[in-house]
Amino acid sequence: MRRTTPPRPVDVAAVFPELAGMARTATRLHPRPGTPTVHDSSVGGPLLWPADEDWPMCEQTHWSSRLRGLEDVRARRRILQAGAPRTAAEQAVVDREPVEHDPTRAPAEPWPLLPVAQLYARDIPDLPCPDGTDLLQVLWCPSTEIESESSSAVHLRWRHSSEVTQVLEQPPEPVFVDYDGYVPLPCALHPEQVVEYPASFTATCTRASASSPIKPRICTRCGTGADARP
Repeated sequence: MRRTTPPRPVDVAAVFPELAGMARTATRLHPRPGTPTVHDSSVGGPLLWPADEDWPMCEQTHWSSRLRGLEDVRARRRILQAGAPRTAAEQAVVDREPVEHDPTRAPAEPWPLLPVAQLYARDIPDLPCPDGTDLLQVLWCPSTEIESESSSAVHLRWRHSSEVTQVLEQPPEPVFVDYDGYVPLPCALHPEQVVEYPASFTATCTRASASSPIKPRICTRCGTGADARP
């Protein structure tokens, strides 16, 4: 089923004419669990990665004191999705606690990054692809290092899909992750282009609306411009 944004309760440009020239398009991805392939736009799915190209690695030192096995995370998700009844072995996986880990003895070798998103220009009209590219791939390290400004914990790769003639079948993966939430669930995308407007504060401060500020007229509660509160 294709996902779409429900109709807006009001015509924003009609209520606030000052915003008419500030409309911009954006693309909502509407990710839903699925089985995307390397030829699909996806979140957490496989990447169209050349077999002869090095896989990106995180070179940072990983200081987490409690780690989960990547396969444990995936197994736990499968078990929870299947529902009850569970075998004793399955319940043990669900109840398993993160492994206590001495951060001062962290493995010295780099961690392979995990795929986060793959976006084809054909699916995302608003994707600002550099010349000669039609595909954006995003990877990250499944650790708190992604919250830092490290250049190796998050990786963006632009490429042209037609130049990938042989795909890497089994990319390397990290053995451990910091948190379950750092492991994206494979999702198919249902892109939808929508129209957006600046936030009220931004619109008030723009040169175009400086002579007629609209912030005081915008009701943050109902979005209609008329504050119904007593």
